[in-house]
Amino acid sequence: MPFSKTAWSHYKQEASLLLKLAFPILLAQLALVALGVTDTVMSGWVGTNDLAAIGLGSSLMFPVFMFSTGVLLALTPLIAKKQGEQQFSFITQYLHQGLWLAIPLGLLSMLLLMNLDGILNLLKLSPEVFQLTKDYLFYIAFGLPAIALYQALRFFWEGLGTTLPTMWISFFALFINIPLNALFIYGYGSFDGLGAAGCGVASAIVMWMMFFVGLIYVVKSKETAALAGLSKLMRPKWRSGIEDIVNLGVPNSFALLFEVGLFSFIALFIAQLGATVIAGHQIAISFTSIAFMFPLSLAMALTVRIGKSYGEKSPEKLFLSLKVGIVFAVILGVFLSIISYGLRHQIVAVYSHDNEVLILASSLLIFAAFYQVFDSVQVACAGALRGLHDTKVTMVVTFISYWGVGLAGGYVLAYTNWLTPEPMGVKGFWVGIFWGLLLAAILLGLRLKHMLSVRLNE
Repeated sequence: MPFSKTAWSHYKQEASLLLKLAFPILLAQLALVALGVTDTVMSGWVGTNDLAAIGLGSSLMFPVFMFSTGVLLALTPLIAKKQGEQQFSFITQYLHQGLWLAIPLGLLSMLLLMNLDGILNLLKLSPEVFQLTKDYLFYIAFGLPAIALYQALRFFWEGLGTTLPTMWISFFALFINIPLNALFIYGYGSFDGLGAAGCGVASAIVMWMMFFVGLIYVVKSKETAALAGLSKLMRPKWRSGIEDIVNLGVPNSFALLFEVGLFSFIALFIAQLGATVIAGHQIAISFTSIAFMFPLSLAMALTVRIGKSYGEKSPEKLFLSLKVGIVFAVILGVFLSIISYGLRHQIVAVYSHDNEVLILASSLLIFAAFYQVFDSVQVACAGALRGLHDTKVTMVVTFISYWGVGLAGGYVLAYTNWLTPEPMGVKGFWVGIFWGLLLAAILLGLRLKHMLSVRLNE
């Protein structure tokens, strides 16, 4: 049956609201990716050891950064729900308690990065790379308390349905990162450059500047100043918001870490297959990581829309947001599949001129083309579940799907003949990723269906 004009108008309006939220988040995420690329390129100009130190240091820092981010991300659905319920005092309360929680999260992250000598020793690095990596981690660690505080502010205004500040602050960070990198990596005048360690100094400064700019926005903006109430900061209280953030955020954080861990461990497991395999795999991962920013941004916007509708106790709005979000996720998945398959040769040519590497990377992007739709759907379902304040099952599903099927299954396919006539090598891991994402999409879809009935009957 065709849609009525009224129904079609509602769908268009919801689509517009969702895209209005998602597009700035997407640009912000791409700007943050560009920050990493800038660090890599500028440190690479100094030398191979500096480039290796940045790559290794970033790999060690990212899971630490993601844990605190995943916990604080709980602020978005919590605040969106309270906005829907029009319980504005709770919004202020959640922000204040989120800021208090960000302090120990940031400090613990800082101390952890400063004490990774044991892991670095296990990697048997050259003395030069060891020292450069250690110095990079030491200096960038000073920025982690700031970025945790910034994330609390960011997820506060995103929970209110405002995402443009995230975009502009990310652009600002990218803009100032380049001259700061140039100064601290290469030096200027009588000031000697620090190489990779200088990149850590620059990044720490950028993080603190992001926090201060975000704080100024929250205090000065008409959309946030009254709700933030930062002129009189509440005292930290476990039952006044921190408990809710932790209960929702910790499982969410582990779910994110399981996904990050999947790709990190694959990189370690294929090291024995040689430089060509490592390079081809890295090219494919690099492109798919950028492509993932599109459905991830949609999922973060969907969290806000679902959370608000949940708070309003409006089944019609909730289902409308969900339908539009899932349709967009499928469309994005199909689009990314076509790009991954149809332009795979052109994509990999940007990264390398080695023919063997290009052939392997192109073949791996074919696997990526097959899983893009499932990846988009599973991350959209996870975002919707987060909006419904349900993250514990998502944590279990991601563990089973990513590590049980994706990683373990991929290892079996890559190195044994238990399931195939002969080991598949690195392609076995990509088959594992495909089946893991398919399982995640199915299980999270079923969980979402169940939670809809639960929430609507509360």
